[in-house]
Amino acid sequence: MNLSLNFRTHLWTNAFRPFFLGASLHAVGSILIWILILFSFVKPPSFIGLVSFHSYEMVFGFARAAILGFLFTAAQNWTKSVLIRERSLLLLFFLWVLGRFYWIEVPLISYFSFLSDFFCDLMALYLLAPKLIQKGQEHNRVIVVCYTLFGLAHGITILSILEVIPSALTLHWIHISIFSVLIFIILIAGRILPFFTSVAVAGSNPRRIQKIETWSHYGSFLFVGIESLLFWFPTFRTGAGLFAFTFAALQIYRWHLWEPWKSHKTPILRILHLSYFWLILGIVFYGFSHLGLFPVSAAFHILTVGAIGGFIYGMITRVSLGHTGRQIVASKTISFGYWMIILSFVVRVLFPIFGFAAIGYGISGILWILSFALVIFEYWNILLGPRIDSQR
Repeated sequence: MNLSLNFRTHLWTNAFRPFFLGASLHAVGSILIWILILFSFVKPPSFIGLVSFHSYEMVFGFARAAILGFLFTAAQNWTKSVLIRERSLLLLFFLWVLGRFYWIEVPLISYFSFLSDFFCDLMALYLLAPKLIQKGQEHNRVIVVCYTLFGLAHGITILSILEVIPSALTLHWIHISIFSVLIFIILIAGRILPFFTSVAVAGSNPRRIQKIETWSHYGSFLFVGIESLLFWFPTFRTGAGLFAFTFAALQIYRWHLWEPWKSHKTPILRILHLSYFWLILGIVFYGFSHLGLFPVSAAFHILTVGAIGGFIYGMITRVSLGHTGRQIVASKTISFGYWMIILSFVVRVLFPIFGFAAIGYGISGILWILSFALVIFEYWNILLGPRIDSQR
């Protein structure tokens, strides 16, 4: 009885708790299923392409859970108000969970799951937008724009999977959704990494130049806009590649201003800086892929496993400590997990390039699973239990 009460009291008090736990469990389960499908132990869904199925789950399952957990937690601090808690949080999380069953090949179940998955986005916007567009929150309105773009790409992806619009568009719009996730990272990293560095590293002096921040924000939206049109205007790929190089150059200068090298002795901060570097590297190689000089799959996995996976891993491990009143220091177990997720990214990108694709998929997947299994092991009680101070 007490366990049930504690579960209800603590898990649903803040969005990072269920969604970070859900993202971690999903990271383990979805990649395990992906490996079993790749090595023919499990039959894949027949109505959606294999790559689309995997990509959809990693974007709208794993990444979105982490985004929702962070946004509602951060927005509560930004607005000094409670946006979601208990029943509303349980409902939002339940919609996300229901959205993970669309692969069941029973039309009624599949359609209901897709509808739940999309309603998760609508509910998130319904709860976030009013608070973030009000007076005094002008600098946070871009978050609403970002999530609207993400939700729109999600809706179009679902319509494509269901063949309401051409199914050939499915993977394209999943890719646009990946770029939308990168916008979140670009926006959030610019706010937190200079601050985290200044707090955690004595003698550091990270800088934020507002003009660079503004160009980064507009540039990220322009990047997504250009990529959205390439499905219909493939002749513009060379120009898109050149824009990617330009945007990456801006980001490397921005990242340099944050003094990332000073985080080398602080693993919980270093993983975030490294992940942002993978984002920059991914944009560069994605630009090369437009010029036919680099495999597009490898470029995407620099962005997904390296940048998105690494950044989410770092944020889960940091935010969960800070928002439960604990010291923000990575344990030896989690520090080991950081190296495993970096190795997962390196193996997934390099092995296929050198002709060892199947081995690379397997090793990378196992490393990914182990890294998030460590998060579940280390953070289970943290996410389900009370704060260690007197705050809620």
